[in-house]
Parts: sequence; structure tokens; C-alpha cells
Amino acid sequence: MEKRIIYSEKTTTDLPSGFSFPHTAVACSDIERSMDEMRGSGRNTVLSVVILTAEEFARMASIHEKRPVDSMSFRTIVTGAGTDGSLADSPLLANVTHITSSRLSERELSFHLKRAFSAMEREKRLADERNNYKNTLLDMKHDQEDLINIGRALSIEKDPDHLFRLILMLSKKITGADAGSIYIVEELKEGGKQLRFKYSHTFSKELPYEEFVMPLNKNSIAGYVAVTGTILNIPDVYRLSKSDPVAFNSSFDREHNYRSKSMLVVPMRNHLDEIIGVIQLINSKEDDTGTGKVTGNEAFEIVLSTPGDFEGKVVPFASRYESLMEAVAGQAAIAIENNRMMKQIQEQFEEFVKASVTAIESRDIATSGHSFRVAELCKQMALAVNKEEDGVFKDMRFSDMAIKELEYAALLHDFGKVYIDLAIFQKSKKLFPKEFENLMLRFDYLYRCVELRFFMEENDLLRRAREGAAVSDEFDKIRAERESRLGRIREMKETLSALNEPSVTGKDPEDVIREILEELESSGCLYPDGKPMPVITESEKINLEIRRGSLNPSERKEIESHVVHTYNFVSRIPWPPEYRNIPEIALKHHEKPDGTGYPDGIAGNDRIPIQARMMAIADVYDALAATDRPYKKSVPLEKTLGILKEDAGNNKLDAELVDLFIRHRIYEKVDKDSFKTGVG
Repeated sequence: MEKRIIYSEKTTTDLPSGFSFPHTAVACSDIERSMDEMRGSGRNTVLSVVILTAEEFARMASIHEKRPVDSMSFRTIVTGAGTDGSLADSPLLANVTHITSSRLSERELSFHLKRAFSAMEREKRLADERNNYKNTLLDMKHDQEDLINIGRALSIEKDPDHLFRLILMLSKKITGADAGSIYIVEELKEGGKQLRFKYSHTFSKELPYEEFVMPLNKNSIAGYVAVTGTILNIPDVYRLSKSDPVAFNSSFDREHNYRSKSMLVVPMRNHLDEIIGVIQLINSKEDDTGTGKVTGNEAFEIVLSTPGDFEGKVVPFASRYESLMEAVAGQAAIAIENNRMMKQIQEQFEEFVKASVTAIESRDIATSGHSFRVAELCKQMALAVNKEEDGVFKDMRFSDMAIKELEYAALLHDFGKVYIDLAIFQKSKKLFPKEFENLMLRFDYLYRCVELRFFMEENDLLRRAREGAAVSDEFDKIRAERESRLGRIREMKETLSALNEPSVTGKDPEDVIREILEELESSGCLYPDGKPMPVITESEKINLEIRRGSLNPSERKEIESHVVHTYNFVSRIPWPPEYRNIPEIALKHHEKPDGTGYPDGIAGNDRIPIQARMMAIADVYDALAATDRPYKKSVPLEKTLGILKEDAGNNKLDAELVDLFIRHRIYEKVDKDSFKTGVG
């Protein structure tokens, strides 16, 4: 603190020959220059006593209104003529230490100078105390606000890596720390625990870091805090003595030309009072500009670059930070534990879903892996949408949560098939194997009946021949008719066997069945008791008349009901808000833009969620590309993509999404044999 005596050459007062305190005496003949001298320069506080005449004092007051000087840092002594009551109205009257019209003796002047400087020093000391108290209160206010913000931020952060970064960044902001690290206590599978260096950051320097593990013991500062649960507040880690319970390893400082000094290390305790980690903060920074200004952002604003910075700008962590950081560490521990439990619950739920889907698909090996492939195809389509910079999808983006929602919906889209008769899913031909076997047996029975009838007719002719009748022509006629009738029965069996295949035939199946039934009306096929026996039952007729595929209308309707069963099932799951669309997506993945889909025949892309439209494409593609569906062989890729384009052109699938699927070659991102039981 500099002390300065400024005296006007117009005064008749002589300065004392000496003072008991250091000072600077400046003779000044111009009042404005005198005021400039009072202002001083730089960061040092200048305390000035100005000795001037009454005329100069009046002049000083008028200048002060335009160019004010901190009134606490100067006092005036007015001497000479004009020091009467006319000065009583001066705005600077409070700064006047003494007024006299007579000459001051050296002793009197010395007394008034000492009194003036003493008063200013006291005011300065009180002002500094008030300012420090104000700054402390302001800093505490910032800390309280930060503490509230930390609680709010930690409660909503879901990403573990972001969570660690957030904890450390906010901890450094509160304490003004330049650097810091987070350590996490990990359980080892073979028993015991270790300490993992999880995340680190330094404001003043880009320092590399990578995760590593260390034994959980007292041999390191972080390890000591993790083991004992003690908060360490170290003013200077290089001044730790051998009697201190911890020692500092300076290898990192030497390697990266850094200077760790003050350190605050706090344990993170969970709700069970278990230590799950450690927050280590290094080098608390303080404003060294002399302005006394507190922003609460010292951690960001003050840079440590020179050895002098580490000496002048780094201070010990204030003791109040210990309790504050204990509160922060507690909140951080709860957030980490909640995050860990949420992740564990999500992983368990995801594994439960996958296990359930696997169990359902294991009922039918032919569709094994279908739901997993559809889920992966949908995920890849969503990621492709996120990459679009032009076209209809340029403004559309799927968040990580939205992609996970789509993935779950795709995994569960066929869950309702558990309610459907498995035989229908495994129906590879129009007739079930037993039905077809019974049909063939009835034709064999018919064959034998016809054959037996002709044998009986031949036997009758033989009897007549023995009695002398001429029957040779009749023999030839009966044998020819027998071969014709039996041959026709064999042809019908072959026709029905071919008709039983789900592939499309050249002739209309209904016409073929009608012709066969007309022929069979005169077959005379009877049960042993003599009653007529239908060779083809009504149920077999309905199934054999199927034009495409292997399912009759009733069976197809039952298959289609799986989406309703799926919807009813997944709707009962208490999904969090971010997954609330899963039931609707699963329900509508068989709806078509032209309104011919099911279960509700919804028309228009705008009425079908884009996720359901994505799933429709993935579902069709996998059904076509699958290598072992019971009712068909795998369709070649070129033909599969052609069918997708054709369906898009006929408004059966979303044309824009089909284009995206093909353009981004989504089909190459998922192997058609992946996720199958027994397939890696």
C-alpha cells in the first residue's frame, strides 16, 4: 500500500522534515495533475493526503464531479485565505481532515498527516473486510446455486461417461480447481476390489489420460481416501512430510511439465455408506488481479501457464469446500449408483426380452433369428435416416432412445405368435401331413375298390365263359376300362399331390378341384358298411383351392391375429415414457399404405408410424431372404429387392423407405443366417 503526500506550491505550509512511515511527497502546482497523482496506477492502492488552498479545494470539487476519485483513498488539508464557512457546502467536505487560515507548525502538520493516513488505513481495512465478506457470501451463493444445479443435472444424466464428466466439471467449478480426476471402486470376479482411474481433465493444459487400474490400498492418495473414507485437504502436496499418512507421486507432473500444489480428495459414498469412488481436485485458483471480483468461474477463467502462476494463483482449498464437496460426492455417488442400477435393470430387461424371443422362435426352427434380424435391420435403417442430408428425411433424426424403442418393438413384433397353433406356422403345404396322408389313403382305397369291382366283373365273365358264353370282347372292354379308370385315379393322386404344394400353378386350383370332384361323384367309393365315402373332404377342398401359399383364409386370419396378441401383451408392460410407442409400432407393422394391411386396414403413410413402416420392409425382406422357411426357398437378392420395389410401386410399402433401404444397402449390414439357433 503506497502512501503519498501531495502539496500545492501555493500553500504556505512547509512539510515536516521526516515521518515515521514511508511515503512519497509530490509538489504539484496544478490541481488536475494533483488528482491524477491521487489516482495512482496499477493494482496498488494509493493513500493520498492533499495539502491545498481553499481556492484549489473548490476547484478540486468541481473536477471530482467529472472525474471522481475513490473518496476513501484521499484526505485534504486546506490552509490559507478563504477557509471560512464558504467551504461548508463542498461535496468533498467529508474528506477534509483539517482547515486552517493560519500557518501550521511542523508538529501540527505531522499530527494531521498521521491522523489522516490512520483514518484512511482503517477505512481501507474495514472496506477490505466488507469486500472479502461480500465475496465470500457471493462465492457461497454461487456454490449453493451450483449445488442445486448439480443435483438437477445428475438426476437427469443417463450416459455413464457423460455423468463422470459432469461430476468432475461441476466439482471443479465449485472449488475453482484447475484439474481433477475421478476414481471408481470395482468388484473383481475372483473377489476383492480395485480402483479404476476413470476420468481426468485439466483446464490449463491438454493432458492425455487413459483408464488404468490400481490396487485398492493406502499406498496412493486416492487409494487412502477410498479405503479410509477420510477427506484430505492438502495445501501443497510437495510439502508432505514422512509423518503424513500419504505421499505424493510427482512422476506425472515431471512428465507433463505440470505443478500439482493444493489438493482436495473426497470419497463418494452410496446410500449404504459404502465408498464407491473418489473425487480428486487439484490446484484451487483465486483471482490475483487485485480487483477482488468473484465470478464463480475462476476454474475456467484463470489459466496456469508459468511457474509464477502456480505460485501466485494457486491457493489451498477453503475448508468450507470440504463439506460442500462431501455433499457433491454424495449426490454423485447416488447418481452413479442409480445409473448403474438403471443400466443393470435395462440390461436384465433386454436379456429377458431376447431370451423370451429366443424361446418363442425355438418353437419353430425355420423362423429362428427372424425377430433379431428384423430388429437389427430396423436399427440400421434408423441410423441411415440420421445420415440423410437431403430429401424427405433430411430434418428427421432418431435419438438413441428412439432407436432403442424401435429395436424393442422389432424384437417383440412377433411375440403374439405364442398364442397361435404351432402347426399353422409349420404348415409347409396346403394340407397338413396327416391330412395329405389320409387323402392319399382314401384314393388308394378308391383304387382298390375300383380294381376289386373290375375283378368281380371279370370273375363273372369267367363264370359265364365256363358256361359256354362268348365273352372275349367283353373281357377286352372291361380290362381297357379298368386300366383307364385306375390310370385316372393315379393321375388325380399326382394332380392333388402337385396341387398340395404352395407354389403358384398354371391352372386355377378351384377349376382343378371341381373337375376332380365331378369325376369322383360316379366313383362309387363306399365305406365297408355300404355308405358313400367322400374321397375329398370339405376341409381338404378348401385348403387345396388356395391359390398362393399354404394357408387357407381361416388359418391366415389366425396368423394375422398375432399382431393383436402382441399388442395386448406388450401393452401390459409398464414402459417408461421414452418407450411408450412400442405397442403401437408392433401393432401396425403389417399395415400397408394402400389400406390392404391388417389388423385395421389403415391407409396412408401419415397414419402409420414411420417405425412400423420400417419394420414392414425389414419383415418382408427377411421373410423373402430367409434360407429355410417351410413354404418356400430363399429368394435371390436381386429378385428380393425387385419385390420390395414392386410393393413400393403398388403402395404396399413406403417407397421412400424402400429407396433408403436399397440406397444405403441395409441388407448387407445383417447376414440372412445371423441370430439363428446354433449359428454364431
